[in-house]
Amino acid sequence: MLTNEQEKYENLKYFIESYFNWGMDYADLGVLIEEYKTRESEVFVNGFVQEIKEISEHRNWEEIKNLVYLHGRRNLSIKRIEQMIELFMLKLTDLN
Repeated sequence: MLTNEQEKYENLKYFIESYFNWGMDYADLGVLIEEYKTRESEVFVNGFVQEIKEISEHRNWEEIKNLVYLHGRRNLSIKRIEQMIELFMLKLTDLN
């Protein structure tokens, strides 16, 4: 059985492991988000949007930084994490 912490941000973990893995460049993030939107089920995309909204509200940047490192082996600065979440918000909610 998974704990609440392990279940948290499953869609973000999936995106990092499957799309934004260590082999991809940060500059490709926008393209990867678009690819995710077209390939994944609307249910998963909507779940991801909800997670991104929650992260934006809580501003738990250190937690997200650790998650990105654990699941993607990327050591991003807090500023870069904030920019990444903003980009997710723009691309996933069609605000661009």
